[in-house]
Parts: sequence; C-alpha cells; structure tokens
Amino acid sequence: MDQSGSPRNAVSEGSAPGIFLSIALLTLSLSALVQFLWQGTVLFMREAGQPSQLIGLVYLAGFPWLLRFLWAPLIDRYGSRRWGHFRSWIIATQIAITFGLLFLTAVDPLASPYALLALLAVLSAIMGTQQSAILGLMAARLAEKDRSKGMTVKATAFAAAGVLMGAGILYWLGDYGWTITTAAIFVFGLFGLAVLLPLKLDAGNAPPPSSVNLRNQFAVLWRPGPRRLLLISLGVNGAVATTYGLQSIMLIDAGLAVSQAALITMVVAAAVGAFGALSARYLVERFGGYMAAGVLGLVLGASCLGFATLLARALDKNAVVALVLVISFLSFGLIPATKSILLGYCSEGRKATDVSVFSGVEALAFMVMVTGSSAVADLIGFAPIVAAAGCVSIMGGMFALRQRRETVPLRAAASAA
Repeated sequence: MDQSGSPRNAVSEGSAPGIFLSIALLTLSLSALVQFLWQGTVLFMREAGQPSQLIGLVYLAGFPWLLRFLWAPLIDRYGSRRWGHFRSWIIATQIAITFGLLFLTAVDPLASPYALLALLAVLSAIMGTQQSAILGLMAARLAEKDRSKGMTVKATAFAAAGVLMGAGILYWLGDYGWTITTAAIFVFGLFGLAVLLPLKLDAGNAPPPSSVNLRNQFAVLWRPGPRRLLLISLGVNGAVATTYGLQSIMLIDAGLAVSQAALITMVVAAAVGAFGALSARYLVERFGGYMAAGVLGLVLGASCLGFATLLARALDKNAVVALVLVISFLSFGLIPATKSILLGYCSEGRKATDVSVFSGVEALAFMVMVTGSSAVADLIGFAPIVAAAGCVSIMGGMFALRQRRETVPLRAAASAA
C-alpha cells in the first residue's frame, strides 16, 4: 500500500485510453452550467439591487449539491455494464439538467427570486449527482501516477468553462437581460448532451461489487489520512470559499456592469486559474500534495491579509480585480494538490461514495463560509471578512506542512516501483 491507501503496483499501471479528454469534456460541460447558476444569477440579482442577505440564499440553494453523498451509494451499486456503469449516470443526469435549464428561462430572478432558488436547488441535486459519477469514474479509471495530471486537466477544464460561459455567453448576452441569456444557456445544455453521448467512458467495464451500506457509508472519514486531509482542505481553502461568495458583490459595488464582472470572474480569472493549476502540478509531482497545499495555503492567507488592508481604506476597483485574480490563481493550484490525494483514499467498490462523502462534508463547510460571508457583507464590510479568511488559510497551510512527509512525491514513487 502507498501512503494514501492505494496499492503500490498502481503506480506503474496505465490509465484508460482517452480518459483525459473525457475528463476535460465532462468537466467543461458541467462546470460551465454550475458557474452560471452560482455566479451569473448573483450578478443579475445584484445589478437589480437585491440585498446581500437574499443573494446569500443563492449559495444556500446549492445545499443539495453537497447532499449527494446520501445517494452516492446508488451510483456505486447500480449502473449498466453495456452503457457504462458511471457513464449511464452521467448521461441520465445530463438529460435531466437540460430539461431543468428549459424551465430556468421562464423564471424571473427579479420578480420571482424564491421560485428561482427552488429551481436552483433541484438543479444542484442533479448536477451534484453527475459530479459524483464523474469523480467516481476518475477514481476508478486513473492510475496513481496520473492522478495529479487528471486533477490538473479537470481544473484547467473548469477554467475553460469559465472562459466559455463568461466570454461566450454572459459577456455578449448579459446586458440583454435574463430571458435571452438563459435561452442561450439552455442551448449550451443541449450541445453538451450531444457532445457527451458519443464518449465511451467506462462502457463494457463493470467496477468491483459495491460494499457500501448504511453502516459503512462514512467509513472514509473514520480513517486518519482522510480526516487530516479534510482539515487541511478546509483550512487552506478557507479564503477561497469566503471570497467566492463576495467577489461578484464586490465587483458590482465597485462600479462594474454585469458583463464586465462576468468577464473578470469567468474569463480572466479562469485563464489565470488554469495557469495556477498547471504550475501546481509541478509542485505536487516534485514535492508531494501536502507540501504543495501548505505552500499555496500560506501564500493565499498572506495575500488576503494584504488585500484586506487595501479594502479597509476604500473599495477600489483595481484592488478588487487584483484580489479576484490572485485568489483564482492560488485556488486552482490547490485542486491538484488536495484532490489527487483524495483519489488515493477511495476504496474499491465504493469510489463514488467515498469521494462524495468527503467532498460533501467539505462542501458543507464551504457553503457555510460562502453564505455567511455574503449575508454579513453589508453589515460589517468586506475587509474584516477577507482578513479572517486569510488567517484560516495560513493555519491550514501550516498544518499541511506538518503532514508533508506522509506522502511520497509521485516521481519518486514511480522510480521505486
């Protein structure tokens, strides 16, 4: 066994052919829609003058996304071998998402905000199910030596989704209003379905029999390694979750239009984030995931403290834009650093469950941070929130550095195999 709980001989095994292209396409399709639901809707609501307390409920509507661990065992237990165990779930959820986007065009976020929140909650549950299936597929089909590469591809595709959604739809159509924008989003969902249908994924490859039941569904969190990783992830990503809930509000309050804010949060920030993910992959393979997470967490925390000082003086447009870009660079770098370790902790026959349980608990904490920071921003201001988030990230980074000897850098492990 390696130090993340995976068989040592997995280092030398190859990944499934075409898996990286599949990961990129799956992530691109899902992430573009997710970013619109939790960023685009916020931009429209804030431009109309909705208070931050109501906007915070948009992120709360994403609560079913993290509850996906409740039905993740069904993903491990049931699936078509002919069509692909995880593939059958991915295609079915994509069909459901597309129908949900059709209803989205009929809901006015200004006149019927609570109806919009209800629809967002339903879409969150469906999208969360697809995310569990995608991560289960990655855990099952990626060799150990390819985990950081797979997560880097996923992070880069997430960034590309931001560019596509921000520059391709919101930037050009955002100023024309909600109906036209959401109609374009629906067309994008149809296009995504057409792209995913031909992907082979795991067709013809049945995973090992599932061992998941109600008694051991949360078993991954009872093990020391995953528990430590969870604490580290919550710490180093504290500033990421907090500023994610504030960035759209700060950009609009600083004087930017919806189209301009979308260009920054979904295009420029995504491009910077892709570079951050690619840079972090070298750190992960050279020094190990914990070391990379520790360094990035410390830099992230220090950056937030610096920006908090600037925001305490005035809500300067340039400072807000710079904060968004720095956070994007470092947060995307944390994806291959932490998530490549997580894939190694997933057991056979329960890939989707283990990754969903871990991510669900992690996302629950992030959701509290996002919702809380958005809800109190108008009351206490942005600077104290950003400063507190920076302190959390620094503590997480220090804890990660203490664990750096527990994982062997992938290049060294591959050489020793």
